Amino acid sequence: MTTGRFSIHLAKSKKDLEAAQKLRFEVFFGEFQATALTEQHSAGLDSDKFDEFCEHLLVVDNHNDKKVIATTRLLLSQQKPADLSYIAQEEFAIPLLDAVQDNCMEVGRSCVHKDYRDGKAIQLLWRGITKLIFDHDIRYLFGCASFHGTDIDKIAYELSYLHHYQLDDAPHIARALNYQSMDRMPKADIDPDEALGKLPPLIKAYLSLGGVVGDGVALDPDFKTLDVLITVDVPKVPDQYHRFYRKQADRLTFEPLNA
Repeated sequence: MTTGRFSIHLAKSKKDLEAAQKLRFEVFFGEFQATALTEQHSAGLDSDKFDEFCEHLLVVDNHNDKKVIATTRLLLSQQKPADLSYIAQEEFAIPLLDAVQDNCMEVGRSCVHKDYRDGKAIQLLWRGITKLIFDHDIRYLFGCASFHGTDIDKIAYELSYLHHYQLDDAPHIARALNYQSMDRMPKADIDPDEALGKLPPLIKAYLSLGGVVGDGVALDPDFKTLDVLITVDVPKVPDQYHRFYRKQADRLTFEPLNA
């Protein structure tokens, strides 16, 4: 869909995918100093075994030669090979995924170019995500969301807020494999509004949709992040958000990037 300066597209070609991988490399490996591990990383592309099975959303700047300025990838249960785990299962035990085989979608590798982090790109990504939710009748949306950095004490306030106010209390609660508790401070010491304001935009977006957090935080030493697992039960999304995103999704058409 093209609406003025910015537009959102689904990757349909190798060129489209490489544009997403190039931005991911620039953000994760250039800006945030993740550890390069593969030949593709040496070529300036963030590529892994999951990419070929995912849908890739691209936000482009039509006033800057259709430069890809934001991306995320989505692994749908119906497109995932049976012998391939979800990405988040490398860091979290997720009993829900053992009980529910269909109608799940994992969000991952979300990033925005440093010159475009004013909220517009994230909004477009969420429009694309919600269109795929409705198009594919997704019940559970989930994924790892990251805090950049590996010092857990620096985000003790935010993690404690997530533990005390946003922890999933359902039987399918996820748990970090290399467990580190999010319970770093007493609940009485936390101002929920202040803590919410300190969270990364992606985590706030999940929570606004009624997302809940798994138990524990996982360290990703290669990407130099601390990750939490968030799950959204789509039928439980607050009505005002459900109506808004349904309307947005119905209006959205994914046009070819190079049309």
